[in-house]
Amino acid sequence: MAAWQVFTATLAMLAIMAITVMSLHHPTRDPDRLSVDRIRERISNERNTSPDPEPISNAWSHLAPEEPFGVSEAHRTMQQHRRCPVTECARKAAAFRALIDAGRIKPTRMPPALQ
Repeated sequence: MAAWQVFTATLAMLAIMAITVMSLHHPTRDPDRLSVDRIRERISNERNTSPDPEPISNAWSHLAPEEPFGVSEAHRTMQQHRRCPVTECARKAAAFRALIDAGRIKPTRMPPALQ
């Protein structure tokens, strides 16, 4: 065989292999997977149905609340202030205390600011 024949045969084999691999690896559609439209609809419904009793300006404040937190408010505050240390953020400390009192958190060691 001449060199050009070997080269052509090799190129043909590589093309056939590439086509075979590409035909075997086609993405399948997962029926349980949510579409973007369904996710947007769900987020829109959650926003419309979940009442937000606190104004946004108070929600991100680090000051202690005027009234004790309920359990759901305390959970939301703990999520909103997840980066704040309990010892430095009075709002997170109040939420932490409310969750302890409700039995939702059982700390192994009590932060000094809450003792």
